[in-house]
Amino acid sequence: METLSLGASTWTYLQTCGLETALQRLKSAGYSRFDVLTIPPHLWPYDIDKTQRRALRNLLAGEGLSFDSLNLPSTDQNLCSVTLQMREYSVQQFLDIIDLCEEVCVPMIVVVPGRRANFVPPPLEAAHGWLKAGLETLVPHAERAGVRLILENHHMSPMPTVQQMVTFLDEFGSDQLGIAYDVANGEFVGEDQTRAIRTAGRWLRQVHLSDASRNKWDHAPIGRSAVDFAAVAQALREIGFSGTSIVELISETPDADMADARQELHRHGWR
Repeated sequence: METLSLGASTWTYLQTCGLETALQRLKSAGYSRFDVLTIPPHLWPYDIDKTQRRALRNLLAGEGLSFDSLNLPSTDQNLCSVTLQMREYSVQQFLDIIDLCEEVCVPMIVVVPGRRANFVPPPLEAAHGWLKAGLETLVPHAERAGVRLILENHHMSPMPTVQQMVTFLDEFGSDQLGIAYDVANGEFVGEDQTRAIRTAGRWLRQVHLSDASRNKWDHAPIGRSAVDFAAVAQALREIGFSGTSIVELISETPDADMADARQELHRHGWR
């Protein structure tokens, strides 16, 4: 069985400990590659100076760890906001995180492509236009820094399915962009994950693994809900996926659940 690379998100530790402690706890569970939340108290670019950035890079090298991506949650920023000021603020956050990636040697940033209001939302064409304008500012800066921006599927974004994301990316036409496919988010919107993975094809750069159902948006421990992880693994092998799959749970018992996730996913070829 062809193996698939496995990493972990720091999300589940966000409100319980700082970044270094979270990394050590995940390392104890067997993980060495990470998707790191760029929000306090984990890794906020405005709280870490150049000396601290060098120290973080040295810490990772010394511990045999690496960051696959940084991840700015969409709770406090919105690339397709109806207000210009929020869009400008959001773009500036991503510009600063691109600089952080360059200094800490992180190859990718996970980007939720904005949030669209549930009640009286703006037209899709407008939301896509605002997103496109923001990316037109970010992509040249990311290219100079050697950082790729990977769009994550999310049910509140203006493109909640992979097909919508692929259409947008094909039209935008930049290899500096890609897709981070979240299988739980896909499950919640009724998406066939194996078909979505095949549709993502060459754009797929990272996969997020947790469990959910069509009836509840969740990031539950592996095996607790409806996602078929064996089928996900098979689809990834079929397209020759060489990126990292990130375990991204929300759990009240994270140490045990992150360790169990790694053991369960080993059965399907993740290492």
